[in-house]
Amino acid sequence: MKTKAFVIAGLVSTVIVILGVRALLDPLAASASFGLPMHTDSESAFVRIYGARNALLGALALVLAARRMLQPLLLLYTFAIVLPLLDAAVIVSQIGLGHELVRHAIILIVLVAVSVSLWRLGDVRP
Repeated sequence: MKTKAFVIAGLVSTVIVILGVRALLDPLAASASFGLPMHTDSESAFVRIYGARNALLGALALVLAARRMLQPLLLLYTFAIVLPLLDAAVIVSQIGLGHELVRHAIILIVLVAVSVSLWRLGDVRP
C-alpha cells in the first residue's frame, strides 16, 4: 500500500509538471483548457503564472515522492487541495458557472484522493 501511494503521488505530480510546462509553452491553448480562453499572447500572462506555479509545485511533489518523504508530501497535497477551488473562483468571477469548472472539479477530486491515500499510510508526526 505504501509503495502504491507514493507511485500514484509521483504519477500525479508528473502530470502536474507536464500541465505546468504546457501552460508556459502554449499559454493560449492552456488558457482554453483552464476555462478562460485568451486570443493573444499579451492576454495570457496569468496562464504563464498558473503554469509556473503548477510546474514548481509538481516538481517539488515529484522530488518528495521519489525520496519517500511522506510528511512533507502529504502536507503539500493537502494544502494543494485549495488551488483548484481558487482557480474555479477566478473562473466563476469572470464568466460564471459553467462546464469550464469540470476540469477543476476533477483536479480537486484527484488531489483529495492522493492526500487521503497518503494520510492513510499511518501516523505521521513532525
